[in-house]
Amino acid sequence: MVELKKIVYLIQFKHRKMKSIYKILAFFIIFGACTPQTYYQLVETESKDLVKHLDYLSFENDDLQISYDFWGDRGSGSFIVFNKTDKDVFIDLKRSHLIINDFAHTYFQNRIYETPKISFFSAANEEEIKEQKKIKFPGITPKTITNQAADVVKFNEERIICIPPNCSQFVFGFYLQTELYRNCNLIRFPKPKELSSQEFSYEESPLQFRNRITYSFSEDITNYKSIENEFRAVKITNYPENGFLGSEYPKFCNDSSSLKTTIFIFSNNTSYYFKYKLDPGTIKH
Repeated sequence: MVELKKIVYLIQFKHRKMKSIYKILAFFIIFGACTPQTYYQLVETESKDLVKHLDYLSFENDDLQISYDFWGDRGSGSFIVFNKTDKDVFIDLKRSHLIINDFAHTYFQNRIYETPKISFFSAANEEEIKEQKKIKFPGITPKTITNQAADVVKFNEERIICIPPNCSQFVFGFYLQTELYRNCNLIRFPKPKELSSQEFSYEESPLQFRNRITYSFSEDITNYKSIENEFRAVKITNYPENGFLGSEYPKFCNDSSSLKTTIFIFSNNTSYYFKYKLDPGTIKH
């Protein structure tokens, strides 16, 4: 009788233990299902004003060359202005705008910029440090690079930018897109084998951008000139993360890293992406 009670007790104990295991597994399954998955919306653009080069897009007149590279999360509206003349060029940021679908974003915002403290390779292990020094800082010996931090430098945005002859100046811009573009023919959360794209003609594009730059050869901006560059979205595609990111071994000349680096498969200076998360229970488009 005692032995029978022991057997019953062991069976009940194992049953309770299995129920606890099932509950834990169920929790992780539900929690895992609710964990947001990452997606990317790729926006491809075209322009009738800009010339495509290997690393950038550009526009030129007799005075200036303006260079763009849109690639980045939400799209980079920043650009570089090169003064081709032998005189100072003055750009008036209060009369210069990024115009998105006929809504003007004025470049002069009276902003304060700062360069944050930079600790070289502070999050890397010793092997990664060696590899990054070899790839990112060719020609510099490891002893030259330390884990020193640079001081924070704050500076106010200026309304008038002066660009000396034969020099370049970087202009901080705005994001090209602040919300996910949605369309009834565009699946927001596609599976890898059912990618969702929507193409548009240049004339009927839902995302139209114009960059208007006002400049002069005098600091008081008299006798000013204006340049306006235009580009438009012509194709939008939604991707799951595993269809948008890849990996490779970085190379410099004949030197190759032993560590893989994550890359964007569709990286292109005429395109940009919008990163977003899966919202469980939301509608499909």
